[in-house]
Amino acid sequence: MMDRSKVTIGEIARLAGVSKTTVSRVLNDKPDVDPHTRQRILDLIDEYSFQPNAFAKAISLQKSSHIGLIIPHIAQYVFSNPFYTEVMRGVSTEVDRSGYFLVLCYTHETNYLDIYRQKRVDGFVLLSPGSYHRDIIDSLNRENVPFISTAKISSEESMTYVDVDNYYGATLAMEHLVELGHRRIAYVGKPTLQSSQDRLRGYRHVMEKHGLALREDWMLITDTSSVEGGYQYTQKLLTNHDIPTAIFLANDVMAIGAIHAIQESGRQVPHDVSVVGFDDIPLSRYHNPALTTIRQPAYEKGVQAARSLIELLETGLPAKSSTLDVQLIVRQSTAVPA
Repeated sequence: MMDRSKVTIGEIARLAGVSKTTVSRVLNDKPDVDPHTRQRILDLIDEYSFQPNAFAKAISLQKSSHIGLIIPHIAQYVFSNPFYTEVMRGVSTEVDRSGYFLVLCYTHETNYLDIYRQKRVDGFVLLSPGSYHRDIIDSLNRENVPFISTAKISSEESMTYVDVDNYYGATLAMEHLVELGHRRIAYVGKPTLQSSQDRLRGYRHVMEKHGLALREDWMLITDTSSVEGGYQYTQKLLTNHDIPTAIFLANDVMAIGAIHAIQESGRQVPHDVSVVGFDDIPLSRYHNPALTTIRQPAYEKGVQAARSLIELLETGLPAKSSTLDVQLIVRQSTAVPA
């Protein structure tokens, strides 16, 4: 008796009394197959639960129905940051809704290119690259690989992206602090990310606009955009007798770390130091105190990036970059200076 788990396209063809090409045409819903022959082949496929080799089919059709998500950061950092998980949730939801499958790809050497060359994916969503990821972008461009980025890089004008106006978002955060009466405001961020560079520009612009002193020792550059980074660099700001009355941090996870550092020093947020973040991750509204932040639509960013890529793949028309809105969300971590 034939092992149903090992049925091949050749055996289906033999049982149907046709060529493998005819079976392939039926599998790919091609015309010019006799209706009775088509039905006989479909009945055999159903009887033996035949599943064609997906990768072989992809090579034949030049289409795999798989989307690759390139994660250019350390996995531990990405999956511990709720902002990235929200972007990935959006990508995954749209890919599934559109009838595609999602493949996670890491940047070990250039294995993502091998996956594309093998027709295992049709294109990529590139998750929030920084300026230090230009080698990835260059390699994708050299191979003419379809991809959409979830972050803008100013020097990559030809790269299609879905992002927010980080500079404008930073000015919203800073104007909020200035309107509360803060004049001694520090900034903490990671400069290798374009988003942090733009947020630092927004910080500097508002400080200069209001004639406030820009102190180099209050513009701290972190090695990582993590809770630990926000905690450690806020500790540095608190070591001197002369401390800021407010801190703007380039993302929410660092801002949560900053709040813990302030509270651990015996000070209160916002009575002694106000704190503003950026992203509005789900935890921000439930933290104590709830975090004032700039909301960017992380989930929608992932959805739009995946949708733009799939439209590019299915229509062949060039994709356009898009900029999503940001919003100031005022909660309990900011107040007038004591």
